[in-house]
Amino acid sequence: MRGRIFALILAVSYCLFSQGCTYRAWYEGLQERQRLECNENIGQSEIQKCLDRVNSTTYDEYVKSRSATKK
Repeated sequence: MRGRIFALILAVSYCLFSQGCTYRAWYEGLQERQRLECNENIGQSEIQKCLDRVNSTTYDEYVKSRSATKK
C-alpha cells in the first residue's frame, strides 16, 4: 500500500514540474489520494460512505461550483 502512495506522490510531483499538467489531473490525483485514505484509515463500515463523499463531485461539477463562487 505504501508503494501506491509513493507512486501517487511521485506522479503528482511530476505533474507539478511538467508543463502538460492540467487542473483536471490535479483534481483526479487528489481524489485518488482521498480514496486511498478512505481504505486505510476508516473502519469497514465507514469506507463506502467515505468513498461516496469523495466520488460525489466530478471535475466538471467542481469547476462549475468554483466559477459560481468566484462571481
